[in-house]
Amino acid sequence: MKFSVSELVPRSFRSRMAWLYGCLSLLVGFPTYLYVSHIHQAQLIADRQENIQALATSAATVIAENLIERRREIELLAKTPLYRNAPLDSAEFRASLERLQHSYPHYSWIGLADRGGVVRAATSDHLLGKDVQQRPWFMSAQGGTYVGDLHEAKLLAQILDADSNDQPLRFIDFAAPVFDSSGQLRGVLGAHAHWRWAGDVLAVVMPKRAQALGLDFFIVNKDNKIIYPDRKEVPAAVPDLGRLSAQPSTAFQTWADGQAYLTKGVSIRNPVDTNPLNWRVVVSQPQDVVLADVRGLQRVILLTFGIGGVVFLLLAWLGAERMSRPLEQLTDIAHRIEQGQESMSFETAAQSLELRKLSDALSGMAATLVQRKHELEASNRGLEAKVSERTAELSRLNLQLEKLARTDALTGLSNRLKTNERLREEFERMKRTGSVYSVLVLDIDHFKRINDTHGHAVGDRVLKQVSQVLSRTLRDVDFIGRVGGEEFMVILPATAQEPALVVAEKLRVAVQQTPMEPVGQMTVSVEVQEASNSDVDDDAVVKGADTWLYFAKNTGRNRVAPIAEPSPAA
Repeated sequence: MKFSVSELVPRSFRSRMAWLYGCLSLLVGFPTYLYVSHIHQAQLIADRQENIQALATSAATVIAENLIERRREIELLAKTPLYRNAPLDSAEFRASLERLQHSYPHYSWIGLADRGGVVRAATSDHLLGKDVQQRPWFMSAQGGTYVGDLHEAKLLAQILDADSNDQPLRFIDFAAPVFDSSGQLRGVLGAHAHWRWAGDVLAVVMPKRAQALGLDFFIVNKDNKIIYPDRKEVPAAVPDLGRLSAQPSTAFQTWADGQAYLTKGVSIRNPVDTNPLNWRVVVSQPQDVVLADVRGLQRVILLTFGIGGVVFLLLAWLGAERMSRPLEQLTDIAHRIEQGQESMSFETAAQSLELRKLSDALSGMAATLVQRKHELEASNRGLEAKVSERTAELSRLNLQLEKLARTDALTGLSNRLKTNERLREEFERMKRTGSVYSVLVLDIDHFKRINDTHGHAVGDRVLKQVSQVLSRTLRDVDFIGRVGGEEFMVILPATAQEPALVVAEKLRVAVQQTPMEPVGQMTVSVEVQEASNSDVDDDAVVKGADTWLYFAKNTGRNRVAPIAEPSPAA
């Protein structure tokens, strides 16, 4: 079943007014609701982005400073006189290492290995005498200070107590080369810091209400894997932060659990350039938590516009009813006038000044319309007569104009336009029926001499006389037109070349034998060309005739081309 939008619009004025005001309420209220909620939401998201960005930056700064501080501790300890000069089997090394471990409890193990990779001193004598030559921290630190990525230590895991969360022990390595006074490598000083230090560092910058606000802090390695925290419910990796936009509409990122989070990441400055960690701090907050205030504002706005809309519709209905009653009365009066009642009273229950003015205006309009009706009826009768008379006159003038447009004003013959039309007709007839026709082009000889000697008025008289001679000599079926100053064209329907030459000679002789006042004898040159079915258009036969005209002019004039010689009378 088909229906249109217009069918949904009420028909009565009261209903339409209420419907219109309802639509206006929606058109104003709904965009306002969207605008207000959008602006508030965008501002809220922007503020939360700034907060999260600041938290991530603070956390990244604190972690970087802590890493650099641990690196410097190992570097400075390796450069002390004890490590540069004392024998590697000195008991002072263990005491020095124990003091460093006590100053920073997160050091799970600190040891000194000789150039061969054998541990010569260690805290709690762990791994003492063990070969660490193949360990990354030992191999890398021989060339400079080393800070290693997070890893599990299998040897230490067998010695140290496991964590309470049943997670494997993980450490960060800090190592520095030890040189003697002459600059020769003596060994490598290395330390394993327990990964629990990451939580203690982040606790410094983490807000007290972080859990209530849904804030989560993550440390991510260069492979985008989460290395802190190491709880089982934590996803293995964070989304690709490179696709995040600064725009509030695209600020949320979907994580592995299918939930959207406001996410920001900040790179942690590398403690050493030779072996960059490329860690990042990532802070996230659930979308539902971020937009909780926006949802509340949207509910308030919807409720406000809902109540206002209902009140607005009620007022619109009551106002429309007061306006529509006198309008209905005026409509009833107008219908009765439409049915032919020419005398009606426009008294209504209108209370407003505008409606009373409308009633008075309609009353005056009705009286004027009745008067104009009678005048129009009388005028129409006279107008119809004039239209008929003018139509007949216009038809006659059009016929005259048509004739003038195709007639030469001087000679009364057809002009160039009419001649071209007749050529086109004969050409199309030949193409349809195969009936050939011939074209004669006549040119008055030495006509310029007449104009120069006797003046243009005499030249015009000569043209008229020549036109009359040619018209009298031709058959009724033949066509003649003036196509130039002293040039004429004759079209001979159903006439081949040979009969056309005879007609051409007849015309030439007639002109020669007829004295032309006041100049005496005149002659013409005539060129003849038969049309052919091979002609590409109607102009081809004229071009052929023009060729013969030049021939006749160049061989003495008063000739018919292609007849070689004029008649003896010439």
